[in-house]
Amino acid sequence: MTRAFSVLLALLLGGLCCATQAAPMRIVTLAPHLTELVYAAGAGERLVGTLDTSDYPAAARQIPRIGDSQHIDAERLLALKPDLVLVWGDGQPAAERALIERLHLPVLALEQHAIDDIPADVERLGRLLGTQAVADVEAARLRALLADLRTRYRSGRRLKVFWQVWSAPLYTLGGHHVASEMLRVCGADNIFAEQTQSAVAVDEEAVLARQPDVMVLTGSAVENADWLRRWHARVEPAALRSGAVITLDPDLVIRMGPRLIDGTRLLCERLARIRAAQP
Repeated sequence: MTRAFSVLLALLLGGLCCATQAAPMRIVTLAPHLTELVYAAGAGERLVGTLDTSDYPAAARQIPRIGDSQHIDAERLLALKPDLVLVWGDGQPAAERALIERLHLPVLALEQHAIDDIPADVERLGRLLGTQAVADVEAARLRALLADLRTRYRSGRRLKVFWQVWSAPLYTLGGHHVASEMLRVCGADNIFAEQTQSAVAVDEEAVLARQPDVMVLTGSAVENADWLRRWHARVEPAALRSGAVITLDPDLVIRMGPRLIDGTRLLCERLARIRAAQP
């Protein structure tokens, strides 16, 4: 039995804390949200390597870097002697997954497709790493926050939302992206929810034809300002003319880590303010 397979088997049986092997003590993460999940599970001090984009919490900025989303330094990775490499399931580039397999490193793939997967993975990591005392408390906090949001905003007047993630070409998010679930939690609907792709190119006419009540922009501050200038230079959607525009930090609403639930709370609060201001 390979070490990688035994890690996965132990997890399926309830976690390495309950198996014959010791819990991993030298962890490498290959996505920033995986870094955030490890910290949430109470094992941040075991991280020995990550990618350039891992920047939260503040302590994560001190973790040695082994590359970025385009390239991993295999020699640097091997030098860290990890006893677990966390990869992002179907979101990890195939080349990176192949590299880890060639290096014969113990690997665990975590996938998050829905908001509820986030506290579930915090718990799963707690079992794997033997940090349940911290992980279970954090998972319960996240579930309680999410339950409160679902209860508080489920009965409000539903708002139609256009969610923009890029401008040239114009890109939005489809119904299978977690952003659509976030909107539903907040009592709103993605105007392109019928699209099955996570990200989809659309044209301006399609946006105008669907008459969104609200526009959500999730670029950087510079990008958001540029996108607004581009819209002002066109035939403006009514939402833009009325000021029903929400800008959000993409790290809060795109990364599938614990902060996404905080991002959902911010989204709900801002949608509620727009709902209250509209006739």
